[in-house]
Amino acid sequence: MYYMNSEESIISHFQSVECDSVYFPVENEDIINVFESIYNIEKWKEWKYSAGKADPPPDFYSDSYLTMMEVMRVDDHSYKNKKGKVVNPTNIHIRDVEKEIMQSGIMDIFPNAELIINAHTDLPTDQDHNYTFYYKNFVRTVEHHKGRIDLYKTNHPKHKIIFFVMDESSAYFEAEDINDVEKKREAGECIAGKPHFHFMDKNFLKVFENSKIDYFIWYTPFKLINLNGEILDLPQVCVFDVKKMPKRNITYDAKRMISAEI
Repeated sequence: MYYMNSEESIISHFQSVECDSVYFPVENEDIINVFESIYNIEKWKEWKYSAGKADPPPDFYSDSYLTMMEVMRVDDHSYKNKKGKVVNPTNIHIRDVEKEIMQSGIMDIFPNAELIINAHTDLPTDQDHNYTFYYKNFVRTVEHHKGRIDLYKTNHPKHKIIFFVMDESSAYFEAEDINDVEKKREAGECIAGKPHFHFMDKNFLKVFENSKIDYFIWYTPFKLINLNGEILDLPQVCVFDVKKMPKRNITYDAKRMISAEI
């Protein structure tokens, strides 16, 4: 199966992130303990999986830590078509490639192997990685789960709620020249602009601040920006105490946002 096709596999890969790639916008003992309860493999044993069809939501809960957690995925490919249906060309292609691999019999030879699929859709960059798609998908996904918090609280009334977002988007930057947004780019071409710090993007932060969410864990393993030969080291994990949000944020111009991935 595709290696991040389940809540449990997502958490497993999250636990492999290096500590220096974890960022706390507002650091305190409480939020560090919350992070450690999931990140530390021994402490993770205190959590129970509850994402089966017959299980009450959310996806995980821990009576020891009095916390519960809902895991969700967002990307920058999905969009609503004219009929209002959410379409994701990349996921469709991944499923097709996964089916071909399964039918080939290679997974019978290596039954315990993790299947990592880097599927290319051959779409233009602005359709394959699109900031507006990304933002709308983020809003749609988080708002949907926010609407279920009362149900989560009914099932676990004494527990605080964690939203864990597995964010599969590429990194972005805001172009200085708006004409660079439309033109076709070549590999290695330099474009002037400022990097997108997703964890400081005012529009994204507004989606979960001042809400019933207690903690927000934002896992972004695929964000990579090449700054004229040097790699910008963006955090792979950002951990928010939603009741103590950072005061500093940035407003980006959506019309100037370009994916760093070609």
